Amino acid sequence: MSEKQYLLDRTLERWKDKRIAVGIGSETSFSGTLVDFDEEVILLKDVTDYAGNKARELIVKIEDVNWITLL
Repeated sequence: MSEKQYLLDRTLERWKDKRIAVGIGSETSFSGTLVDFDEEVILLKDVTDYAGNKARELIVKIEDVNWITLL
């Protein structure tokens, strides 16, 4: 794994069970509680999108994520 992936792993591990927001593409963003992650995907629960729509869970491919913030 590259050093950047290692930094991502360390950061996401610290953020587990905390509310985060992720940007996918140029216009789509979601917020939710980080449940788990691996080298391919991030799992969020209690998800809300930018328009206020809600979902129980969301799986996002890491390669599709433009940004992640801790809320």
